[in-house]
Amino acid sequence: MIHLPSLFQDLSNHLDGIKQELQIIVKDNNNIRSFIDGLVSVFRNAQRLEKLVNDILDTSRIENNRLDLHKESFDLNIKIQNVIKDIHRKADLHLTHNNWSKQVDIIFEPKEDPINVFADKLRIYEVISNLLNNAIKFSNGQTITISCKKVQKKEIGPHLHHHIENSTFKPDNKDKEMMAVVSIRDKGKGIDPDILPRLFTKFTTNSNQGTGLGLFIAKSIIEAHGGQIWAQNNYDEGKGATFSFSLPID
Repeated sequence: MIHLPSLFQDLSNHLDGIKQELQIIVKDNNNIRSFIDGLVSVFRNAQRLEKLVNDILDTSRIENNRLDLHKESFDLNIKIQNVIKDIHRKADLHLTHNNWSKQVDIIFEPKEDPINVFADKLRIYEVISNLLNNAIKFSNGQTITISCKKVQKKEIGPHLHHHIENSTFKPDNKDKEMMAVVSIRDKGKGIDPDILPRLFTKFTTNSNQGTGLGLFIAKSIIEAHGGQIWAQNNYDEGKGATFSFSLPID
């Protein structure tokens, strides 16, 4: 690993030292690679730290009823596609610098276009990203599928997940209380039965990589929009889990 101690000192007095260290690096491909990998590692660690700080701040806002929402009308299909693109970009970065074999396939084929909601774009992006990253973490490299559909509000619930996913299920679009339902389905190990009842509470996790705040925050964001969020194991296929949430149609 190449170190540049001069970079952590007063730049105005140590520019010559920094130049010399950089010149040493660029003369050797291995040194360049090591330097780049170091920068990427610092960047990833900074992102993790930033997420941890933001999660703690969001939890504090939620508990003090100070979670502000800046709502606007947007197409939920486009937002999902943007999240997938960003996840793929980050995965490409990991593949390049960690020699991973491949990234997880994420399948999303909008069946109804557009599906407009009136919500906070950044907060909904946060929810979708959180659920997708969780699915990737526990998918063991298996394909993840996402769906987004319009459903009557009275029909929403975990026990009706099969009907929501079934293409023959067509809600009555004349019903004014329509909701958009997003479902993220993976083929991983599923949700531990001991954790399932308290899945969306604070500090609930069976991973050594998370804080257990992500799902609690996601639940609070969705409910603040007048929606619901739920999860269940895929008993029909015998493996994996499906996380779903609803938002009012604009």
